[in-house]
Amino acid sequence: MAIWIIHPDTVLMSGNNGIIIKTTNGGMNWVTLNTNGITDQLWGLEFVNSLTGFVCGSSGRIMKTTDAGTSWFNQTAGLTNALSNMHFRNESTGYISGSSIILKTTNGGANWQSLSAPYISFETIRDIHFTTDNDGIAVSDAGRMFKSTNAGANWALIPSGTGESLFGIYFTDPNTAIACGNNGAIIRTTSGGANWQTQVSPLTEILTDVWFTTANTGYISTWSGKILKTTNGGVTFINHLGTEIPHEFSLMQNYPNPFNPVSRIRFSIPSVSGRHSFDTKLIIYNSLGIEITELVNQSLQPGTYEVDWNASSHPSGVYFYQLKTQDFSQTKKMILVK
Repeated sequence: MAIWIIHPDTVLMSGNNGIIIKTTNGGMNWVTLNTNGITDQLWGLEFVNSLTGFVCGSSGRIMKTTDAGTSWFNQTAGLTNALSNMHFRNESTGYISGSSIILKTTNGGANWQSLSAPYISFETIRDIHFTTDNDGIAVSDAGRMFKSTNAGANWALIPSGTGESLFGIYFTDPNTAIACGNNGAIIRTTSGGANWQTQVSPLTEILTDVWFTTANTGYISTWSGKILKTTNGGVTFINHLGTEIPHEFSLMQNYPNPFNPVSRIRFSIPSVSGRHSFDTKLIIYNSLGIEITELVNQSLQPGTYEVDWNASSHPSGVYFYQLKTQDFSQTKKMILVK
């Protein structure tokens, strides 16, 4: 299933059997849009403005709307490949990734051309993102990545540093991107894709897509319906555990402890009458009491959360982690042994 947010209150979702649903009141009510009786799976969804949007999916299906989704009409690409995702640079120029194919339009989807490149004819291209009109990266199975520097005319295989299949990629600026995929794989680049670093993932399931609303605030969706969130540009993702609401604040002992170099920290935010969320910080200090990193800094609703700290760039020693909200503060000690 794909999701696209036009406005905080206006959201569209596409999925199996040709379904597209829409809310205009923040999810309180949803309506099913008319897709002319198609039964294809609709895996990709993107709007280029508040009225004009596209979906793509199985059997080479591509459709477009110019009235905010009220009606959809087919666009012909002349193929039957499964189409997985899409990315538009503007109202005219867009790309679609799919099974053994990358498509491009320069006239708002009226025509689509197939882009050829070594390897791509044997790949399932899961996602694609362009940072400029010329520079883009596509992700595929077994950690393979392809980069173009000439608007998709040519593609070169580049190393990703992972062997996991990748399903989503998103650039927050021309240099910084997050990609995600199988077995909880999350990788990050700050060099435009030249080098990738493996991020600590709080999950081991399939991560299906990634998108950012600001340079620092981003989300990853999962196959099982979970959502990961970061507020520091993907350096750390926070995992919301289950649906049970705690009755009190708590900060648990990190695990493992001692650790090298990754440890997991769990904490709980309770339900308090009249309070729907708490401004929450989780901060790491060294033995001198100097702050060295801020793992969490965001408003959190009641629930239990986990976050991992990767201390690979820090020396062995004693560290402290502190949970702070408007109504609670607690600090615990942990030991890094290398």
